Amino acid sequence: MGKLVWTVSLNVLAVGGILYTLYQTRQVVAWMLIALLISLALDPAVQFLERHGFKRGLAIGTIFLGLVGFLAVLFSTVLPVFIHQGHNLIESAPGLVDQLRENPSFAWINSKFHVLDPLAAEWSSYASAAVLPLFKVAQGLFSGVLGIITTIVLTVFMLVAGRQLFAAALAWIHPEQRDRYVMLAGKIRHAVGRYVIGTLLIGCLGGFVAGTTLAVLGVPYFLPLGLTMILLGLVPFIGAILGGALVVGTTFLTSGAKAGLVALAVFVVYQQCENHLLQPVVQRKTIQMNPLLIIIVMLIGTGLAGIFGALLSLPIAAATQVVLQDVLERRQARHAQRAASSDGRGGSSTPAAPAEWSAGKLQHRGV
Repeated sequence: MGKLVWTVSLNVLAVGGILYTLYQTRQVVAWMLIALLISLALDPAVQFLERHGFKRGLAIGTIFLGLVGFLAVLFSTVLPVFIHQGHNLIESAPGLVDQLRENPSFAWINSKFHVLDPLAAEWSSYASAAVLPLFKVAQGLFSGVLGIITTIVLTVFMLVAGRQLFAAALAWIHPEQRDRYVMLAGKIRHAVGRYVIGTLLIGCLGGFVAGTTLAVLGVPYFLPLGLTMILLGLVPFIGAILGGALVVGTTFLTSGAKAGLVALAVFVVYQQCENHLLQPVVQRKTIQMNPLLIIIVMLIGTGLAGIFGALLSLPIAAATQVVLQDVLERRQARHAQRAASSDGRGGSSTPAAPAEWSAGKLQHRGV
């Protein structure tokens, strides 16, 4: 009895220590998760170059050099305009709220539900945060640059040495179980990687459509609104709705009712195309999850880590779902085997997996 108490106590202390360590290093854990998602998204491109004669290191270097060049061109041409438009949007936000207050329809809504005063307060807080002291601005900039550099370095190492690390971890697993873990790792990689790629493509396409539409309509803040649409488009369900409401509302206030109706029509048509054409094609065979469960997972992730939690919750849930489905299938197979044995039909044995594993064999099996 005393041994059992000590065992349970030590396990509880170990779990508590792990959770405390994760909480204290939550920023680093977030960087690691983001790097893992990026590496899963880039791995198909790396494998494509490998199939065409590139060595893996050269393929990874080529992909990253291309990304760095693209970002350099993008930032040098678009970033100054984006900063100018974003600054103007923040400065004009109180005036836009005043225009909403003067609109008869919104005035009636505000009189019933009092939504504009909290909105004005939020915009004022954002505007004041945009004019922080120089030291805080420099501190935030340094933290952001450090996070980007750390994430890039982690992504490179995950692409270069991830398979070797997984192969080494398999040595600690019983040979009969290795096939199962290789299969699970392959399913998780495919589900999460395809989800990340699909979500990024759909988000970027939605931001491009929104930004192009606003630019054609003459809305003076098309770049920050397009970027906002991309970021919100990464959040399933509610993200696109919030982004569309922001884009259409800003168009109404800055360019008039006609432009606002055009933006609303474009948004509705694009949403129908996205829901019925893009989502089924791009997200096919990725995350097959109940919509209610998706919302619950997102709410939990948002409550724990804000916007990063909302973005990371679904990939984590997808990986967890793959593991739980495998556990359920194995449990059902055992029940069926026991039922067959009780009926006199006997059972079947699972063949043992090979005892030696390497990164090359893992690559051949899709890990």
